[in-house]
Order: sequence, then structure tokens, then C-alpha cells
Amino acid sequence: MLTGLRIAGLLTRICDYAARFAALVMLGLVFVIVYDVIGRKFFATGSFMLQELEWHMNGIVATFAFGYAYTRNAHVRIDVLAGRIPERARLWLEFGAVVFLVIPFLALIAWYGYEFAERAFERGEGANGGRGLPHRWVIKSAVPVAAILTIMGCAAVAIRIYAVLTRPDLIASPFIERGLWKR
Repeated sequence: MLTGLRIAGLLTRICDYAARFAALVMLGLVFVIVYDVIGRKFFATGSFMLQELEWHMNGIVATFAFGYAYTRNAHVRIDVLAGRIPERARLWLEFGAVVFLVIPFLALIAWYGYEFAERAFERGEGANGGRGLPHRWVIKSAVPVAAILTIMGCAAVAIRIYAVLTRPDLIASPFIERGLWKR
């Protein structure tokens, strides 16, 4: 069980690094948006490339942090139902849902997302009309990467849930309480 918890810790650290990367991309996104807005309002310099870059950066910010959010229990949950189920039953339900539903679904997204990005690379996809960003495969590759990162976060939580259920003397909660930049 200790080995499993070490693996869960490693998977969580990988999700932490991905979320830190997303946070840095968010800072870059703020600068790109400010530059775009100032250029449009005061200098009449609009750019389709900047707008696409904003969307791509926003997509990375959103998807690369899913695994991190799950390890912190910061995801959307139906608390109306979960609040009525005893703690132990809720943990077993979450464990089963993660192992038998979420991880297989994300594996399918990773599998088909890879094909999606590979096809874009092979075809040399870019923006329509040549006015936006080239190399569409770069952002399309974020789909399988984000799915794999989320699988890592889900696997880490599943391992911790199993530890809480079978060895509560080792760990009290399957979720991490610390923030992103704290160790």
C-alpha cells in the first residue's frame, strides 16, 4: 500500500506541474489579450492569429488543470446526492466510477485524440484561408495530453481512496489540501 501511495504522490506531482504550466500560460494569455485589445482599440491593428492564440492558450489552461483539480477535490460534484450517502459508501462509489467509467472514457479520448492530432499533422492543417495560426496539430495534441494528465490525477485519487478504505491508518483523505505553489 505504501508503494501505491508513493505512485499516487508521483502522479499528483505530475498533475501539479501541468497545472503550474497552465498557470504560466494563463499569465501569457493575459498579456496576449491586453496587447490584442490595446492594438484593436487604439491602433486599429486586429489579428486573427492573436485571437486564435487566445483560444488555444485558453484551451490549454482549461484542460491541463483537470487532473490537478480532481486531486484537490475542486471539480464539479452533485453535492445534493453525495451529502446523503454515508462517507464509506460515497468513497466506494467514487472509486468504482473513477476506475470503471472515468479512466476508460479518458483513455478513449486519449486514443482518438492522438489520431485526431496525428491526422492534423500529416495533412499540415492550419487555419482556414491562411489568416490564422498554422500547425493546428499543436493545439489538437493538447487533447490526448490533457486526457492522460487527467487519467493520472484520477488514478492518484483512486489509489488514495482505496488506501482510505482499506488502510485508514495510513491516510485520512484521498484528496490533497495544499495549494498549487506550496510543497
